[in-house]
Amino acid sequence: MDVNKVWSIFKYEFYKTVSRRSFILTLILVPLVPALILWVLNSLSASQSQALGEVFTGGAQQAFPYGVVDQSGLVKEMPDWIVGNSLVLISDETTARQQTLDGKLQGYYVVTADYLESGEVILYKEEINPLAGIEGTAIFEQLMQYNLLGGDMDLYLKYTQSPSIQMVEINPQTADARDTDNPLTFLVPYAITLFFYTIIFTSSSMLLTAISKEKENRVMEMLLSSVKPTQLFTGKLMGLGLANLLQMAIWFGAALLLLRLSGQTFAIPANLQIPAYVFLYGIVFFALGFAFYGSLMAGWGAMVPNLREGNQSTFVFSLPLLFTIISISTLINEPHGTLSTVLSILPPTAPVAMMTRLAIGGVPLWQVGVALALLVLSDLFLIRSVAKIFKSQYLLSGSAASINTFFKVLFQRQASG
Repeated sequence: MDVNKVWSIFKYEFYKTVSRRSFILTLILVPLVPALILWVLNSLSASQSQALGEVFTGGAQQAFPYGVVDQSGLVKEMPDWIVGNSLVLISDETTARQQTLDGKLQGYYVVTADYLESGEVILYKEEINPLAGIEGTAIFEQLMQYNLLGGDMDLYLKYTQSPSIQMVEINPQTADARDTDNPLTFLVPYAITLFFYTIIFTSSSMLLTAISKEKENRVMEMLLSSVKPTQLFTGKLMGLGLANLLQMAIWFGAALLLLRLSGQTFAIPANLQIPAYVFLYGIVFFALGFAFYGSLMAGWGAMVPNLREGNQSTFVFSLPLLFTIISISTLINEPHGTLSTVLSILPPTAPVAMMTRLAIGGVPLWQVGVALALLVLSDLFLIRSVAKIFKSQYLLSGSAASINTFFKVLFQRQASG
């Protein structure tokens, strides 16, 4: 095989794909739209308390602080990084009351002398409004926690931060540590399933479109006059494959970033976080899945007389992936069951089914290895078989093709070649 010719075809297909306006727009807009939505929701979340206060209590009132009258002697420090302009220490209750009546304070907290025994704090205000002073109350609670810990900032930060929880499965074969009562537990594997189904089938369909159009325009005839069918198909498969792999990696990376950011914004639980190894496996299974279905689509595109007839039969090639979507409930609820295991190992369904199980976790390493090995062998078989379909008698014939004829030629050619 002339590597230089394969390289030239690869570069041409890659640059042609990534420079297309639709590719660039899709590459940018798919992660950009959810990022903008997250930014808007984050902004709304950050300003929600302030907006509510302005609507129900008046914006001007929020500029005044609350007073703190400490009768217990516990409040020894008022650090700015906690209280800011929200709280001020007042020496006695009479002064605090007068400043509240004069409009200099929104109200004042009285920490009772027996606070350590009773935990009692009294908030005095001219008007009691449950929607007002929510933020000030939270800051006051932080102030009390800080002083109860002896004014030690490191100790305060240590005991007030959220714990870092690491999930460890005791028995990956049988144990399921997921919270089955929480519907959010199944969100990530469900999204992974739909994502890989969509991107693998959509990317593979691009090969059908490219081959069919070049055949209709007789570009294929000119290409075959200077390169061998194997070189032509290999270069096209590599070029489109790398372009779509780049797209998938960017989308997947954006999804990881958005999940981490949304976890900070909405406190997403640990069972919704995607482990890093899932992304690494995702790149491998996407590449092998694209080679599998891309080869089938390219071979079919080489046989059909035009793109319209080719698109009418793509449903047949999508049946294994559609069956995976139909079985999504079993994959998620019984990830280590017989059906889930079989679907994740068989080459036509492995790129989607195995990724669903990997997103859940606990997949034995040997099953991943078997799935990858079978996919590699299947891809090599299909690439060699489809490359032999790239012959003049198929590419230049105007006769109608059938699915039965396609698979017959696919296997006969491989057996005889």
